[in-house]
Amino acid sequence: MSARNAVLLSQQGSGRATAYLESPKIVSFQGKTHVAWLDSPEEGFRVCIRTLDHASETWSEKYTIGEAQDNHGGPALTIDGEGYLHVIYYAHHHPVRYRKSLRPNDASQWSEYEPFGHNLTYPSLLCAKDGSLILTARRSYDERPWELEMWRKNPGEKWQRERALVSSRHGIYSQFAASLAWGSDHETIHLATRIYEMPEDEIEQPLTTVGYMKSEDGGVTWTRSDDVKVPLPATADTMDVIASGRGIEGRILNAGSIAVGPDGRPWVPYGVRTEDSSESYLASPYGDGKWRHRQLNKYLPEELRDWALFMHGGVSFGKSGQAVVTAVAMRVQPLAPDWGDLTSELVCFLARDGGARFEGMLVGEIDADLPSWMPNMERPTGFNEMLAYPSYVYTKGVRGESLSDQLSNEVWWVPGE
Repeated sequence: MSARNAVLLSQQGSGRATAYLESPKIVSFQGKTHVAWLDSPEEGFRVCIRTLDHASETWSEKYTIGEAQDNHGGPALTIDGEGYLHVIYYAHHHPVRYRKSLRPNDASQWSEYEPFGHNLTYPSLLCAKDGSLILTARRSYDERPWELEMWRKNPGEKWQRERALVSSRHGIYSQFAASLAWGSDHETIHLATRIYEMPEDEIEQPLTTVGYMKSEDGGVTWTRSDDVKVPLPATADTMDVIASGRGIEGRILNAGSIAVGPDGRPWVPYGVRTEDSSESYLASPYGDGKWRHRQLNKYLPEELRDWALFMHGGVSFGKSGQAVVTAVAMRVQPLAPDWGDLTSELVCFLARDGGARFEGMLVGEIDADLPSWMPNMERPTGFNEMLAYPSYVYTKGVRGESLSDQLSNEVWWVPGE
């Protein structure tokens, strides 16, 4: 899980090359691994993909799937049972774009793009057992609370909006950072979200809530972990609340991408930022709506033991059945922003004894000039054939000063072990 066998995929990465955590970017299937990300060459933002052939240990050339609106328009990738790749990309408060590979397990050519939706951002994508595609994405409005929408594409049909899954309680800017995961039955959908809300009376002091809910009928009805039904759209008042914080009290929360263990239990990673530090945790339910919280800071490698740990990452499981967690350690300054801080270093945690303890390791070497961050791990979003441990992709380089900056960041892929 270290970077000793890492592969440099691109030197044209954007300021969000491997973001965002909602959008999975790696698919392994029948001896190949496909990895997608967002470049920013001179001609504009481009969604790119390369493929590793495991038999020959060779990588394909870089293929361009399409353009993006700005550095928020990166890809969400999944695969169906026949091996066709599906990707959503482009949008930042715009219609998203959908394309399908023309051949199974081949990323070199794609269908014409199909636009759909209104004012969408941050897609998360699944492929169900019957081949239908399920999408969630944030929907922004001018004069009403923002929502997390759910869309579906049945085989051979157009994309259709199904419902609003989650809504902000306040009518100003909101985020959801909502990631999806299949249960081990490939039927139960698990959703974790970090709801970021800005009430009018505390405009500079956001509320952040890490929440969870699940659906056993393909997204029609949803419940909390204790099977109590959640009315839709859910809010920070009605779903499982794993953790919460108020900016006015000096607590801001982040959440990583969710995963489901071999026993069917969801694992939700999250972090708590205070004025001059941050701690990260893994939460999992153990009955009656109660959650166990495992702290990860104490497993940081020795050279980073006194650093802050931010959950700008996620958790995943390969065939080994052991959890793998990626996160970002940094030397945070009081009240300073943490998103893309130059001291950011990527760390990886490997579960031992089913999560009773973890082994933490630094990915790469400490670099005082360039951050290593935005890890995105493979997770079974559709018919992925997971290896023993999931691989992941990350960005080495700066965030930029604006959404439109053309940058030359490095995009690295790290194999699982």
